[in-house]
Amino acid sequence: MKYSRYNVIIPYEGKFALYNTFEQKVIFLEEKLKDLLEKEKTHSLEKIHPTFYEHLLTNHFIVKKNVNELNKVKKLSQKVDGDPQSYLLTINPTMNCNFKCWYCYESLVKNSRIKEAELEKIKLFIYRTASERKLKDFNLSFFGGEPLLYFKKTVIPIVDYFLKICEEKKKVPYISFTTNGYLIDQDFIDYFISKNIRCHLQITLDGYREQHDKVRFVHRTKGSYHTIVSNIKLLIKNGFDVKARVNYTDENLENTHKITDDFQDVSSEIKKNYLIFDFHRVWQNSKLDDTSVLLEKEIRLIQSKGFTASSFYTPNSVLESCYADKLNSVVINYNGDIFKCTARDFSHENSVGYLSDEGELIWKDDHLEKRMNAKFKNAPCLTCEILPLCNGGCSQHALEHLEKGEYCVYYGDEGEKTKIIKAKVTEIVANVQEK
Repeated sequence: MKYSRYNVIIPYEGKFALYNTFEQKVIFLEEKLKDLLEKEKTHSLEKIHPTFYEHLLTNHFIVKKNVNELNKVKKLSQKVDGDPQSYLLTINPTMNCNFKCWYCYESLVKNSRIKEAELEKIKLFIYRTASERKLKDFNLSFFGGEPLLYFKKTVIPIVDYFLKICEEKKKVPYISFTTNGYLIDQDFIDYFISKNIRCHLQITLDGYREQHDKVRFVHRTKGSYHTIVSNIKLLIKNGFDVKARVNYTDENLENTHKITDDFQDVSSEIKKNYLIFDFHRVWQNSKLDDTSVLLEKEIRLIQSKGFTASSFYTPNSVLESCYADKLNSVVINYNGDIFKCTARDFSHENSVGYLSDEGELIWKDDHLEKRMNAKFKNAPCLTCEILPLCNGGCSQHALEHLEKGEYCVYYGDEGEKTKIIKAKVTEIVANVQEK
């Protein structure tokens, strides 16, 4: 037997947490037991403390010597990313937007939207995909640009056809939007209710009211915070799932917990079942600092008010890998260019292929094969204890570093990795307390 390579021990609230990043399980240890484990590993532990040894063995903190734990991570990743039963089609109806956020990486294209010829190609692709025998779940997502700018003229025809074909081919349909939320209205709600479907929406907030309105405004004297919050409440009260993505920096993070004050008129059942606050740092502001301390405080304040909150520090990137990592995923731009990742500029030069007149995906330079084989090539990741959580980042990171050399999405900083383990342990404790 051997001590699992994915065990990590950290101090936690007066004790020590032994956490296994592959099993995602935790055991809390007194200092003497922690010292015993670190000293003995598996050598004499069975004789010295058989009950403890058996518990470690049962929960895979101790594994057989011939088990290749790295291969287990690889196989799990490949199984998740290659799942033939699900497909995610992301469509950019437009690359225009009603806001101009300072950190936006997209090149906005005024008056851009899907034309009739591209619409027909998309329909053919939907039909082809839904006809796949092994497919069970078909996920249609709208991105951009702001996808609701041309909701009635562009989005509705696609959704109508998508739902019709899914019904014909007996596939389970799912629909989602990544939107700034400003254009949500009762017509949007009524349309999906008439289709007997509730879509999922990711809607961005840039801090609490004053900070948000500095970034997202209709004009200099009119912000968007109040309208977006009102629209989120309209959605969740009608049974639509909303992930309120809080884009934070070291300047706007403080007082983000006050956002929940504007949801106090929402019932406990609704806020528990339909709303989550998900914190992500604006990538241009990413750096090593102590912001995570404030982040943890803000999240705990949100949770203390009965809301659900998560952050960048609770990754699960093997079991819940990025959409772009999956074989069965594609992003179709309004002009027919195709991509895998939505976190990069949708310029024609960055496209990885195109949608043919027959509704087929034509990949440039074997891009799909290269992407699917890009993971597990980065040496530091292969010996890292948090690989089962981090997955070395996404396939986009892996692709971009194939020629650049070794990298770490957490800067190779052990302190950052410890924050992840602590956040994971805290998440488990919160879930147990909730039950």
